[in-house]
Amino acid sequence: MRKYIDNSFSLRLIILALLLFTIIASTVGCFNIGPHAMKHEWLKYNRAISGIKNQQDLLNFVRLRYNDSPTMLAVTNINSQLLFGGNAQGAYSFYEGPAKAGADSFLFGLFPKYEDKPTITYQPLQGEKFVKNVLEQISLDVLMLLHNSGWSVERIFRLCVQDINGIQNAPSASGPTPDLAPEYEDFLSVAILMRKLQKRNFINFEYETINGKSTIVLRFAKEALTLPETLELVGMLRLTPEKKYYPILLNNMDHDPNYVSIRTRSVMGLLYYLSQSVEVPQEDIRSGRLTTTKYTDGRPFCWGDIFDSLFEIKSSPDVPSDAYMSVKYRRNWFYLDDMDVESKRTYSLFKQIFAIQAGKIKVEIPVLTLPIGQ
Repeated sequence: MRKYIDNSFSLRLIILALLLFTIIASTVGCFNIGPHAMKHEWLKYNRAISGIKNQQDLLNFVRLRYNDSPTMLAVTNINSQLLFGGNAQGAYSFYEGPAKAGADSFLFGLFPKYEDKPTITYQPLQGEKFVKNVLEQISLDVLMLLHNSGWSVERIFRLCVQDINGIQNAPSASGPTPDLAPEYEDFLSVAILMRKLQKRNFINFEYETINGKSTIVLRFAKEALTLPETLELVGMLRLTPEKKYYPILLNNMDHDPNYVSIRTRSVMGLLYYLSQSVEVPQEDIRSGRLTTTKYTDGRPFCWGDIFDSLFEIKSSPDVPSDAYMSVKYRRNWFYLDDMDVESKRTYSLFKQIFAIQAGKIKVEIPVLTLPIGQ
């Protein structure tokens, strides 16, 4: 700012006024920078952490498909030092006597400074407790929790259950990519029938007291007992017809027509299972960099048939233009399409299951602190 004046007295008044203005502005800025920073900084860190977690999961899916080892890190602490300051510069010159145009002048400048210096702490998820929890089977109580939270029974069963009353849901996919094509068609039919009955509120999973013990049961509505879908489902599961409920057992080897036996996956099994949905570039298949699943007659098996309307990780040599999340690995990009609603829902369900299992591990919750420095 440049201001021409006629005498030194007026100049001193202007300088004093500007200095007072600078002090007031700096004081007000100090009182307001904290709330202002919190309002903007937490959202940036929230988005960054969410994006990193998504990329980490996606990267581990792809790693497992290539028979590489997964690695998991957790953000345990964020300490962001916010620095606010500035410097002021001023100079003036004046002449006594008659005013001389362009001679008397005053120069003033204020240069504010705002700087964010974050310190982020990562903790590897490893050790005996973590390995035990990720290898532990998903319990029936977790299935109940997910079902009562509004998730589709078809999605829950296709993702979490690998066997129901002897009907297999690709159990070999819960580990490294198998050589032989897995069985899944009958299980998919069972899951679809359950979903049809669930939509009409004719089927439910609930707790029932049996022999003094709280037991999870598969219950049918009275008006659903003679429906074609119910009869087909009961027949496929080899259950006693026209019963209102069937107690559910975990890992029961002996078939009983009055019970439903379920075998669930582990979290690591879920990681391996979802990794089978990765769309592998043809050049990697031809080069033999990963396992190719085939039928007994030598025909290649299409994993997309199992994951239809459930989950799909696409690949591209170029950066995807419309990706929900993406990561580059072995010269190619792998991503979830932002328009693929079913895959995004399945991934959201996976994250909830992982959070439940990982919640058993004592890991410090990330803390974001925003000290203000000058």
